[in-house]
Amino acid sequence: MSFASTQPFNVPDIYLAELPTGAGKTAVNTLGRMIARGDFPAGATIPMEAELVGMLGVSRTVVREAIKVLSGKGMVRTARRYGTRVLPFESWNLIDPDVINWHEPSSPAATKIYRDSTKLRFIFEPEAAALAAINATTEQREIILRAAEHIRPEPYGTEGMIAADYAFHATILESTGNIMLRQMQGLILALLQFSYPTGAQAAPSEKVSRRSHIEVAEAIKAGDGETARARMSSMLEQNQLVADRIGAWDGPNIRAL
Repeated sequence: MSFASTQPFNVPDIYLAELPTGAGKTAVNTLGRMIARGDFPAGATIPMEAELVGMLGVSRTVVREAIKVLSGKGMVRTARRYGTRVLPFESWNLIDPDVINWHEPSSPAATKIYRDSTKLRFIFEPEAAALAAINATTEQREIILRAAEHIRPEPYGTEGMIAADYAFHATILESTGNIMLRQMQGLILALLQFSYPTGAQAAPSEKVSRRSHIEVAEAIKAGDGETARARMSSMLEQNQLVADRIGAWDGPNIRAL
């Protein structure tokens, strides 16, 4: 493959939580986004089934399926005495990629998700990098380095950056040899897709550091677990700086070193 002419990495969808297909998927996504942006705040009762049928343009069966999915994600609860009510934010399944994807940078909980997801990544990604340095195959080490080198806005724009960034982190998780860490790939994709625009609005002058990613990749390629751990921690500290200043909103401007 020629990386000069073809985008080397693509944003996958295979790791996202499964949703119904067709009209059911559209209904779930529509209602999920409405709840996430606060159209139906915590404690509010969402419209009755007949009203949702008209609003969403779907059948009663599809509406019931959508409500069932949202209930499984901890966003709503249905009871005979009060209908379907939105649960408090703290009850939502925030490690579900769909729930994260339904939040836009302007969503009421966006800043909390950004801050807390940064802390979550601090917990497991440095150790994942150390494990990858020990367990990665030669091919995986090459993919991690190549992905790090492609974390830049040109020539593929923000989507290309997210795709390369995802390939970097997902391959590290894959190469740990730990099946539980591998299953965090969908969460990482959702967090990256959420964090790029949210972080850019929060701190528009900050840069996604390509150099920091490359330094982690080089340590992994060299099989140096301690250095890989330290460099991943250092890289995530940059995200924490953005999270600490997340109140300063001013249009997106993502660049890479």
